[in-house]
Amino acid sequence: MQNINRISISNTTMSMLCVMFGPQGWADLPDVLLCSIMVLLGSSRDLLAFIATCPSWRAAFMSMKPALDMIFPPVIFRNCADQTSPAGCNTGNTWELIDLAYPSTPLRRLSLPNILDTMEILKCSYGHAIFSSSRSHVIMDVLTGTTVAAPPCPSIQLCYRTFVSPEASPDSYLFVSSPHCLYAWRVGSPSWLHRDFLNAHLIHEMVSFKGRVIARIQQKLYIVHLAPELHVEVLRVACSDNIDPSKLSRKLVVCEDMLLLLGGNEKAFSIDFSTKPAKYVRVADGGLSKWAFFFGEKPIGQPRLLVNPERIGLKGGQVYQLDQNGRVFSYPADGEQDGEWVPEPCFVTINAHFACSTTSYASWV
Repeated sequence: MQNINRISISNTTMSMLCVMFGPQGWADLPDVLLCSIMVLLGSSRDLLAFIATCPSWRAAFMSMKPALDMIFPPVIFRNCADQTSPAGCNTGNTWELIDLAYPSTPLRRLSLPNILDTMEILKCSYGHAIFSSSRSHVIMDVLTGTTVAAPPCPSIQLCYRTFVSPEASPDSYLFVSSPHCLYAWRVGSPSWLHRDFLNAHLIHEMVSFKGRVIARIQQKLYIVHLAPELHVEVLRVACSDNIDPSKLSRKLVVCEDMLLLLGGNEKAFSIDFSTKPAKYVRVADGGLSKWAFFFGEKPIGQPRLLVNPERIGLKGGQVYQLDQNGRVFSYPADGEQDGEWVPEPCFVTINAHFACSTTSYASWV
């Protein structure tokens, strides 16, 4: 991954570019310069304004998004429920992006298109929200509000849905599963790919790791191949003698160049791909102190990471769990907190705000 922290630009260079391009040339600034600007932004609010400037600036953001996701803290995408609306109906509801530092002043309010009025929101994944009703699916970019509708899915018995954007691929995919089949829709294509897969309905999660799509079913991992045709292959991972395989049913998290299993009651595990077969390795004490992890209530959110969380007053090696009501709790990343969760002191303001503001859905994005 490109080390974006080393990209810099002098005031002299910026002045020269202003003279060269003038007010009409901002959309033509080179990506390397736009990347330099993005990493110097001070808040999620500034980043959102950057994305909204013009299509070329948004495209630059999308190309840098995997790296930027770890630099900027996540925001909360939530539904302000209208008590007069029928259950499962989005009509009359307000959707907001909430900055952790300023919960009472939304970064943005979104008006959903009419097509989503009767659809249920299922999950947020890779910065997109998935809405569904029977065989119909709509994916919405939560930062811009733009939507795209998939063609009707061939199956009506759907168990699992997620949106995945492989890093090494220009394409993004919506995955859904039925009792014995896995379906994949490449965004923009006219039809679905499908593959018979006996355990498709048991899929718990799917992530993109180093250009590969990996699915988890209890203690087993699978590689989902998209080319030359959709098929599923078992990812063989060995356990050392001192690792109990029953402890491996936990959250699958991509952390820079590591694939982690977090959220159990014991140590965290990483997967060492340098051996054949790959093997599970316990993460050393303090090995996760560089990152904070942000989980949503199962199964509505894809995990988010923040590198060097001390910059915004958070602790490394912690999971910040968001429940469906918007409250934030925390526990160590290498072992889930026993008993009742305690509200996170760092988020006392946002917890108090959401306690007074009804929501029917909240997820990290």
